[in-house]
Amino acid sequence: AKVAAPERPAISYAGDGAWGMSMVEIMTCVREQIPVTSIVFHNRQWGAEKKNQVDFYSRRFVAGELENPSFAEIARSMGAQGVTIDKLEDIGPALKQACDAQKDGVTTVIEIMCTRELGDPFRRDALSVPVRHLEKYKDFQ
Repeated sequence: AKVAAPERPAISYAGDGAWGMSMVEIMTCVREQIPVTSIVFHNRQWGAEKKNQVDFYSRRFVAGELENPSFAEIARSMGAQGVTIDKLEDIGPALKQACDAQKDGVTTVIEIMCTRELGDPFRRDALSVPVRHLEKYKDFQ
């Protein structure tokens, strides 16, 4: 998105579990001089997986907790700017600074420390029994 529209801010949002699998893209952005802002919601858990375990497995939690390092420190080690946010009122100013830094060619990771509340799973429909619309699938119900 940033390469296609370099004059516009590019911001990504991810939970800490998902970002842990894709954070190396920050290194690519720094190396290739593609300034972006990445916001990481750090709640020390696989939130979507834990919510699915509530809804589908009677709260039997398996492998849902994460003990993560500081993603802001990891960002700095990759050559990006890293910011850790502990207070809600600091998010807006940090995001504005990160978007302004993009104009100067700087990639920023904003690590927002969050509670462990569980939201709705994004896969509830995907995990339900599929609706078969074609006649040839009528026996698969």
